Amino acid sequence: MTYFRNVIPSLFFTILLFSLFGCSGSSSTLNTSDSVTTTPSFSSTPEPKMLLVNLPEQREVVYFEKDSFELNIENQQALDPIAIRLRLHPDSHLIVIGHSDDNGSNEYNLTLSFERAFSVAIYISSVFGIEEERIQLVALGNDEPLSMGNSEQAKQQNRRVEVISPKAIVRTLSTITGDTL
Repeated sequence: MTYFRNVIPSLFFTILLFSLFGCSGSSSTLNTSDSVTTTPSFSSTPEPKMLLVNLPEQREVVYFEKDSFELNIENQQALDPIAIRLRLHPDSHLIVIGHSDDNGSNEYNLTLSFERAFSVAIYISSVFGIEEERIQLVALGNDEPLSMGNSEQAKQQNRRVEVISPKAIVRTLSTITGDTL
C-alpha cells in the first residue's frame, strides 16, 4: 500500500507534465498528420552490483575504574570506529568480552564483567543504531587476567572490556563500476 501512495502521485505528476509540455507547435490545435514522437530522456542510474568485501579484524580494549562499569568519554571515542564499521557493514557483528580484577568474590567479578560488557553493547546499540542481535556478550570475571600481581597497575590492566569485530567477508552494494569499499 505504501508503494502505491508513493508511485501514484509521481505518475500523476508525470502525466500532467507531458500533457502540458509534451506537445510542441505554434498552433493551438493538434494536426493529426504531424508526427509527434516525444521520448522522455531520463538519466540512467547504474545498476547496483553486489560486492564481497573482506574486512580485517578490528579490536579495541577499554579500561574501567575499580568496581565501575561506567563508560567515560575516552572509552566512547575509542569504540566509535568499530560502531561505524558495524553501521557501514550490516553483515558484520561484534563480540564484547568483559573482564574484572580479582577483588571480590567470583560471583561479584562475573557480574561486574557482564555489566561492563553490557554497557559497551548498550552504547554501540543505542548511539549507532546497531541491532542487539549482532552483538555477542561474554563475561569472564577474573578468569583471564592480563597481568598477575597485587599492584594497582596490574589490577587496572584486568579491569577491561575487549571489543572484537572479527575478520569477515560481507556483502555490500556499489553503483560505481570498479568500486571497492
